[in-house]
Amino acid sequence: MIDFTSYWGIAASVLTAASAAVVYFVKNWRDVEALKEQRRAQDAQLIGLLERIESYQRSSSEQETRYKQAYELKLQEQRNDLTREVAVVRQEGAAAVNRLYERVDSLDKQLTVSVERQNQLLDSTRRQELRNERFDKMLWSRANRRLREE
Repeated sequence: MIDFTSYWGIAASVLTAASAAVVYFVKNWRDVEALKEQRRAQDAQLIGLLERIESYQRSSSEQETRYKQAYELKLQEQRNDLTREVAVVRQEGAAAVNRLYERVDSLDKQLTVSVERQNQLLDSTRRQELRNERFDKMLWSRANRRLREE
């Protein structure tokens, strides 16, 4: 039979190598499990961050929508106010133009009356001058008759 003691060194080396291999694999298995756990924690953290980002994006898009709606309402109000102001200004302008037309018409009428009166005065003046000339002629003719008679 083979003596066990002669193989004691080989058996011890094999056992040491086997135990080293087992310890190495157990350590690596623990490291792999720790890495898996760390990976799960990072995945969970990443999912939490992605959910937070998604909620921030959702809330920001909702807020943007609200701001756009508020802006559109304000813009519409400004447009309505401006339209009303333009309508009022146009009405006032139309009223002012109408008043100016009325004044021009009244001035035109006054000018027409004034021209008619001026023409009447010119006619009256001409007639008066003719009368004066006739009167002067009559006076001169009478004066001349008296002078002749004398």
